[in-house]
Amino acid sequence: MVDMEKTIQARSTLGKIAAFLCILLCLSIIDTVIAGFRQSANVFDLLPGTTVEINGTLTGKVENTREITWTGNSNHILLTIDSIEKGYWFGNNMWQGRLTIEPDIKAGEYSLTVGREDVNVKKPGKFLIRVYKDYEGYRQSFKSLIKRYLDVSPWIMAAVLSIFVVLAFGYIFFLSGKIEELMAKKGKAVIYRVKKSDAGCEISFSLGAAHGIRTDTSLALLNEKGKPAGTAVVNNVSETDSVAMVGPGCIVKPGYTVSLACR
Repeated sequence: MVDMEKTIQARSTLGKIAAFLCILLCLSIIDTVIAGFRQSANVFDLLPGTTVEINGTLTGKVENTREITWTGNSNHILLTIDSIEKGYWFGNNMWQGRLTIEPDIKAGEYSLTVGREDVNVKKPGKFLIRVYKDYEGYRQSFKSLIKRYLDVSPWIMAAVLSIFVVLAFGYIFFLSGKIEELMAKKGKAVIYRVKKSDAGCEISFSLGAAHGIRTDTSLALLNEKGKPAGTAVVNNVSETDSVAMVGPGCIVKPGYTVSLACR
């Protein structure tokens, strides 16, 4: 009895922990999605001495990367066009490159324009580059609140939380099986299905021939608090499960318990 009480308590505690982890997982996913929508494609928040990938679309006949020009208002910002590829949207070409911020640049806002007069550059053609003095200032530009305040990628947090959620629910499932096993040894089982009919309620539970249940066996019906709530008579038995009938007028719900009166 003590073992079953401890197991039930452990399952209850773990269930609360799993629910809390699920909330954190949902919040991290929401944070990631919102941060993605808030991040503008033509704004870059960077630190001195960093290099990031950059791209855009353009229309017009372009044979090689040398035909694409760019201008900026700082000599410490360098754009390198690496390739031109067929774009996925409306057949437009896409240029891809690298944006490099030299280490000795001063903090501030800078502009960068990509394209030439006879090439229509779109999505985007003009960029805003915000350079920060130090990492703490740079962190404040993060659109993700998790990244800004915890300095952890929300994707990594979501992945880690997903693992813990799966493990928690897996162990809850294990504990549920253990509780079911301990209850069966005492001739008890939780009702997992209730089907109403004109004759009463048909209930299903995990006690069968292996546990001494036979057709016409009479079982005590207990509510969530363990108080008597009526009786049920078995009319169908398998090795591990049974179906019983509860008379009309008797209130029964999934989660109620059946018990062999002799135990």
